[in-house]
Parts: sequence; structure tokens; C-alpha cells
Amino acid sequence: MKDCITGMSPAATRAVAGCGALLGAAVLCFVAAGFAPPSGRPPIGALERCDPRVYDVNVSVTIATIQQVNALDRGSYDLVEAPIVMPVIYMGTFSKVHSDSIAAKLWLESKDANPQLLIKSGYPHNTHLATLTVDKFEGQSLRWQVGFRAQVWSSRIDEKEAGEIGWPKEWPAEVQDGLQPQMYVQSDDPMFEQEVQKISQGKLRLVPPYLAAKDIVRHCVNEIQVSGVFMERGEFKVIRGLNITSAREAALKQRGTPNDLVCVCIAMLRAAGIPARPVIGVEEDDEDGKGSLVSWGEFYLPEAGWVPFDPNLMRGRGVRTLDVRREWPEFGGMENLNRRIPLAYHFIPPASVESPEYPAVWGWDPRPGKDPGSRQQITIGITSRGRGEEDPK
Repeated sequence: MKDCITGMSPAATRAVAGCGALLGAAVLCFVAAGFAPPSGRPPIGALERCDPRVYDVNVSVTIATIQQVNALDRGSYDLVEAPIVMPVIYMGTFSKVHSDSIAAKLWLESKDANPQLLIKSGYPHNTHLATLTVDKFEGQSLRWQVGFRAQVWSSRIDEKEAGEIGWPKEWPAEVQDGLQPQMYVQSDDPMFEQEVQKISQGKLRLVPPYLAAKDIVRHCVNEIQVSGVFMERGEFKVIRGLNITSAREAALKQRGTPNDLVCVCIAMLRAAGIPARPVIGVEEDDEDGKGSLVSWGEFYLPEAGWVPFDPNLMRGRGVRTLDVRREWPEFGGMENLNRRIPLAYHFIPPASVESPEYPAVWGWDPRPGKDPGSRQQITIGITSRGRGEEDPK
């Protein structure tokens, strides 16, 4: 992936902020934009989900003007009807959020703002966007929290059956978003299609899509040197956001962060004509019920569903020499997927929003002016509620 064109996509996000469900500190309000198909139907055929677990998840974000953090008496927010946006995946192939459990709180300079939470549908991959609107505020710090209960599953796949599924004449409408470029995943850059052609020697469609996806992901794992960690942290190991550059930059340099490796895999799969998407979620830490941010990937397989894989966990597992017709670690079958709760399919919401410092799933529009300069701190709480409900047989 060395001799390719250079350049980075603009660090601007595109979409519309808005959403609808208010609980706890607000009133339930739902705005529907039609009846879009779910972003992840339960798997069928070769793909299965198993071992369900239930978690309560709380994501808390604090932003403060950098001047305040540096103890200087200047700089403040001047907000009027400024939306704060957090994505919600109501239904993924291996996850389900209890819609009546979503709740949110907002504090302005430590004062409870009693917000209204709106949730709107109709975004890529049928993502829902939960929005808290700051009506009017002048000050130096805000904090909000979004929480919900979710059930998640592990995954299993029948390698033989999956390897016999052919290419469809046309991909279903509900997975077409998985073929489009997005921020950090510049799959329309010619370098990715050229690399796919080189890997497949121009014979991509002669190989079943499941096996082709394996070869493509293996190539990315072998070619991209991973350095750094998933998250940027500040003092006392406080999470400040995700460590990421982009698929294009990582491919050009043949080096990137763990998130970049996921992005390169997704870009390559999309360039090969296989719908794919990054998944950004949280997983349990080993102490105090705190969680961390993590990312992995999914690609769509006809007659099965969205197949999960984790290229970072595949590293060092010998995939360089493994037969594509045999079981691979962390590809299709992921035993510990039921310890991860998906939050989004975008590193920043697919809306007209931005994120201070590092991307961290959420975004905002600090209208009517600009962000005076912010530093963010993110706290993730995860509480296990034990085993979930099995799918009906």
C-alpha cells in the first residue's frame, strides 16, 4: 500500500442532528423517519448468535474550555439551542438496546438542566441519534450522561456453509450504506481498489465473498504495522477520546493505530464491493465496573447477516499461513463478543456536528458561534446483569 496517492479527507462530519426518546430526567419523545429496516437482523443460516449477556451502560462526557482546565480566567461557551448528539444502535446483529431503558442527564456548570432527549431515525445503518439540546448557556463546563440497558451475544459461524455462499446479483437496500465512504474510511480512494485487484489478481468474483473477505482482512493485518492504543488518555488515565488518523493515511504509511487497522479493513472490503462497517463500542475493564472504548469490524454475507471480525485480535495468531477454508481466530466466530456493547458505526455521528480534541462517538454543534477550545473527559460505566434471554428456537 506504499505507492498511492496522498492526502487526507476534511475532518468535517456530515449529517443532521436530532432524535427522540426522553427518560429519567426528561419526557419520552420519539420522532420517526419512516420504518427503516433494522441495521442488524438476527443472523441466519451459517451465522449464529449465542451466550447472551445483559449490561447496564452509562457514558458520561465532561467538556470544559481549555482556559478553565489551565486555570486561566478567560474563555467561555456562549450556546443557544446547541445540540449534543449521541448515536444509539437499537438493534445490531449481535446486540439489542431496551428502548424503554434509555435515559439522559445534562449539567451546566454542575447545575441540573433537566433536558429533553429526542431520538430520531433514518441515518446510515439505521443508526438512531439521541440529542440533548442546550437551550441557552454561558459558562465554562458541561457534563452529560446517556445510559441504557443492552443485551449482547457471542457469534459462531459454520465455515463450510459460509464458504459456499455466492455473490448476490445485488446487495439488499438495507446494507448499501456499507458500500459508501465515510469519515476516516475513504473507501472511494483508487488506492484501495488497486490493492484489491492486486490481491485477487483480477479474479475477485471467482472466489466466494466470505473467502475473499478473509484474504482481504489477512492482507491488511499483514501489511499494516499497528502502534499506539485505542484510546487517548489524560491525567489519572481519564479517557479523552479515540486514537485514529484514517484508513488512507495508515495505508500510505503502512502504519497506524488499532482503530486505523479496522478502518483499512473496512475500506478494502468496501472497495472489493463487500458491504462492511466499523463498530465502535465499549467493553468491560477488569476493575471497578469501568469500561473502555474499542473498535472492530463487520461485513455483510448474503443468507447469513453481518459477520464480525477483529483484526487487532487476529494479529499474532498465525493468519498469515492459515487456509481460508478453515476456522480463523476472531473471524466470524468471536467467543467474547458478548462482553462488548456497540455504540456506533461511525467514529463521529453522521450529522452536522464536530467533536473537540479526539473523536469519541458523540458530537455537537456549539452554535451560534464556534467552540472556544475544549478538553473532554469520558467515563464509561458497565454493570453486568447476568445472562440474557435466548433466541426462540
